[in-house]
Order: sequence, then structure tokens, then C-alpha cells
Amino acid sequence: MSTVVNDSALLDDLQHRAVDFFVQQTHPKTGLTKDRAANFKPTDEYVVASSAATGFALVANVIGTERKWLDRKESLARTRVTLRGINQYLPHERGWSYHFVNWETGERMWKCESSSIDTAILLAGVLAVRNYWKDAEVSRLAKSYLDRIDWKWMLTDGGNKPSETLFSMGWHPADGEKPASFIDARWGLRTYDEFKLLYVMAYGATDIPTDGWKRIARERHSYQGIDFITGGPLFMHQMSEGFFDFKNKRDGLGCDYWVASRNAARANRAYCIANPKGMKGYGAGFWGLSACDWKNGYEAFGAPGWITDNGTVTPTSAIASLPWLPKEATEVAVAMRKDYPNSYGRYGFSNGICPQMDWTGPDVIGIDLGMMLLNVENARTGLVHKLTNADPVVKRGFARIGFKPSVSNADSPLQK
Repeated sequence: MSTVVNDSALLDDLQHRAVDFFVQQTHPKTGLTKDRAANFKPTDEYVVASSAATGFALVANVIGTERKWLDRKESLARTRVTLRGINQYLPHERGWSYHFVNWETGERMWKCESSSIDTAILLAGVLAVRNYWKDAEVSRLAKSYLDRIDWKWMLTDGGNKPSETLFSMGWHPADGEKPASFIDARWGLRTYDEFKLLYVMAYGATDIPTDGWKRIARERHSYQGIDFITGGPLFMHQMSEGFFDFKNKRDGLGCDYWVASRNAARANRAYCIANPKGMKGYGAGFWGLSACDWKNGYEAFGAPGWITDNGTVTPTSAIASLPWLPKEATEVAVAMRKDYPNSYGRYGFSNGICPQMDWTGPDVIGIDLGMMLLNVENARTGLVHKLTNADPVVKRGFARIGFKPSVSNADSPLQK
């Protein structure tokens, strides 16, 4: 790795280390990618992969190839292995992949759900790479994964709710005397989350009604004059956006989701600068409240609007704000690298840092590294957005929702 000497070198280094995670923590047989890995030890005992991390790994191969960090033939071979793996080893119900699986065997872990959002994140990666490689086997395997998804089944709870327009968060198989069941919670019913890519692809891949898009919760708040959609953790405004380009378009409700993400990041940063709870370290060089590890486990931190704050931030979400706040996101990356050198390991910044508790997380988490990697690449080259913009499923999904051209910039309102 190169020594960090300036802003550009730091972004290169962060991306390179993230790519290393996805290459090194993807199983060579199954192509499944670990959910997390140790950041300061050469090895660890983690064996759990996630469907979502695997989706990010597919795109990481593309980014590493384009930046000449990875050999092109080896990247293509790795992509084929993963696409074979998700079709052969990754268990599913009606095409909906399980959230957590053993990275070596694909066996379901932790009695987890067949997850609608994790399947969607994996599928978004699949669509991106089929448009990049334009390889016959990649295209065939990508189509196989896409075609097995029964969208209506997850939307209507297996037909029990035929008029439902919002997706269930997932499905649990029978467990002992407990029967199989869909998760009651539905994407977008009560909160604004990372679900946008799920709906865009569902509408693009099928003819199911698009009425659910209008039902999605969009609770609004204002903080220091910043109008934003309440979503708490920053990742909710950055996960779909890493794959799909919401800039310069508005939906039928007049909402600009590029502005929504920008304003959420601005409000998050402003809250940390104001630091109403007096947390150690907060300021322009230390912000980014999102879901992450902390001293006693894992928590969805966020503010303002929905406030959960114990002094822990996740660097990946602050840096993933680069497409919307290039100056401020670069500033926080440089400051954290300088002020918290012990938080920077083999895969970049640890998942959580809490000066208030004098604690730095020992691990990185795949989906957070992936979200940062994609958003930084889009800010620098637009690569991932170019790939998904070209996909017929994505294009049809945006069209069916009713997105129209508009201008997204610092002066654009959140909703017209």
C-alpha cells in the first residue's frame, strides 16, 4: 500500500484496502463473502458470509480491475465463481436468499431470515457486473439469479395479502413447532430506509403495481435550516445510492433523493458539530452517525430527527458522503486518519470509533466497506452508476415509478 501523502492518495488507499477485503474475504470455492473480518490481525475465525456483502464483492472486483489493482482475467474468474456460487450454494426461498450463511458451505446461519433487502443488494451487484463484463457465462448466471426471484410472493406474503403493495422484510422457515412465517414489518411502511433499490428492481423486473412507492414513509424534519427526510443512520441514505443514480431526477411526488441524501449528511454533520450531548471528539473532523459496532455490541446510531447517540461514529458513512459533500467528506477522512491512526488497519478504518469510551472497534463490516467503496468511486468516476444506468431492469424500474429529469444541486429543494 502507498503512504498517504494527500487527499487523493488517502481515497486511493481507502478504496484499495476495501477491495482487498472483498478479494481476501471471499471464499474461493463458493464465492461467498464474509460479513465481517478482523482489521488488526492477519487472520480471524469468522465464518459467516452475508448475501449483501457478496453483492458488494462483485462490484469491488470491477473497481479493482478498473483501477489496475486486480488482474482482469483473475477478476472475471472470481466473478464467475461468485455467480456460480449464488446459484448453487446460496440457499433461498422462492429466490430470496438467506441473510447469513456459512462462507464455505452456504449453510444458513443463526436461524436468519430469507431476506428481501439482502437479496436486493446482491441482485444490484449482479446487474452491475453483467453490464461490465458482457461475458456469456456471467450474463447467463446473472439471468438465472434474477429469474428465480418470486417478487409477488414476498410482496403479498405468499398470496395471503393479495392487495399489499409494500414488501415484507423477509420470511422465516418453520422452526420446531413454530410455523413458517413472513416478517410483519414492511419496507417503507413506518420509516424511510435503504429500500429504494428493492422497489426500483421489483418494478423493473415485473409488472407488479407501483402504488407502494407513494406509500413509503417520508417523515420530514428541519435542523439548522436543513430540510431532510428522517432516516436516522446515514447508511439509509447511502446504501441504494451506491448502486443507483438518483441525481437529476424527481419522482411523481416531486422528491429529489439526491438532495435527500445530501441534506441527511449535512444535518448529521451539523448535529455532530453542534454536539448537544457534549461527546468527546465530535466536530467537522469527526462525524458520521450510522449503524455500526460499539463497545457493547451493534447499534443503529443516528441524528438529528431520530436521535441515538452515545459518542460512536462510523467513518465509512462519513466518507460515503463524498458524492454529496465532497469537501466535507474528504475533510473528515483526512482528519480521522490524522487524529485516530490506531483506527486504521489492513482494511482501512474500523467500523466504529468512540473517543468518549476510549474505544476503537477491532473489525470491519463488509456492507459498510462496500457502501463506502461504491460511493467514493461514483464521486470520482461515476463507474457503478454508469453500469446500472445501462441495465434494462433499472431503467424500466425508474420509468415505472415516474421519475422525470430535473436538476440536482446545492440549491435544489428536497421536494417541489
